[in-house]
Amino acid sequence: MGRRVALAAGVGALLGLAWWGMFELLASGAVCSKDDWGCLQAFVIAAPVFAVLGAVVGGFALRALSVSRAWLVAVPATLMAVVAMVLLLGMTFLAFAVFAALYALIAVLTGARREGAVESS
Repeated sequence: MGRRVALAAGVGALLGLAWWGMFELLASGAVCSKDDWGCLQAFVIAAPVFAVLGAVVGGFALRALSVSRAWLVAVPATLMAVVAMVLLLGMTFLAFAVFAALYALIAVLTGARREGAVESS
């Protein structure tokens, strides 16, 4: 379980750094015009594209690292992290921590049950 959580947190941190880089690139105006809502329009298009591509890349990365239930971790964690980062728009430097924490949390929540666990009725 610990290896699974650590790998998921690592993949999440890398995706968080990619989010930070994408946001800073858009905010600098290097890829968009700051006239006529150009950068806002680019962000509105880029955020859902990043959510989909981030979930796919995260799923493949976790699968390549032999993490069980990789897609069950990658898809909800990426979507929740993108929503959180849109709400925390002014604090993009926290992206790697938000992505890593959500990937680790989802990895714990979707972990396999222990054999022989006693259920109370």
